[in-house]
Amino acid sequence: MSITINILLVDDVEYSRELLRAALLTCIREHKVEIDANFFHSSTGKSIPQQIKLNNVNLVYLDIELPHTSGLEVLKQIRGSYPDMKVVMVSGESSAENVTAAIKSGANGFIVKPFNSGRILDTLQNYLKKFHNV
Repeated sequence: MSITINILLVDDVEYSRELLRAALLTCIREHKVEIDANFFHSSTGKSIPQQIKLNNVNLVYLDIELPHTSGLEVLKQIRGSYPDMKVVMVSGESSAENVTAAIKSGANGFIVKPFNSGRILDTLQNYLKKFHNV
């Protein structure tokens, strides 16, 4: 059984997007299910709901700190257009306020930078359980 997942990585720092992509690829390779992952990238929160539609995105990793807008505002836009979309918030700031605001806004998870591969694997497995019964 092969599963295709379209993943959108939203972070204003290219290096952070690449680290997250590499960590996700490592987790995917270690998973027992054959997964074909396609990655899409954005450095801003601009037009994210449209990018989700255009690229048929299944899973979003969204930084809280973005230029010109907050990742929390982008999350609210995503929830307005795609209420069932799996969105994991990413931040270098793991304050209780950030985590609480993300969860209240509809985030399905929260990952703190620097990335922990165990936490990334958890978010990927949660997605697979919810949408692919794996």
